[in-house]
Amino acid sequence: MTDRVPTIVKKWCSAIKMRNPKLQLSFYSKHPVLMATFEDMLVGREELYEYFIDFLDKKGLRCEIDRNVTIIDHDRDTQIASGLYTFRFVDDEDEPQVVRARYTFAICGGRIITQHSSVQPENT
Repeated sequence: MTDRVPTIVKKWCSAIKMRNPKLQLSFYSKHPVLMATFEDMLVGREELYEYFIDFLDKKGLRCEIDRNVTIIDHDRDTQIASGLYTFRFVDDEDEPQVVRARYTFAICGGRIITQHSSVQPENT
């Protein structure tokens, strides 16, 4: 176990600011699965592409990783990265928004095969 963020997760996060659905999709395997906060399960590149068209359409969108733990299985060329990230953007009323979320990326062969992302529950 390590706190090192896998390269593909760093690239995924950094690419968010480009707001390019094709670029975002390039980090995924041929048959990916995405579990997003406000969506049904998205299966396959076409469904992910459609999702990213809407998700990336936020002015000033940025992503930063706040915390990460990665489990590495060298025998299977697999990594599971879990952590917390923060999205920042400007809404339709030109108000800055901050959304803290949690994630799990399953990576095999250098590509994301499945991802789960959900808004972080409020601390009470």
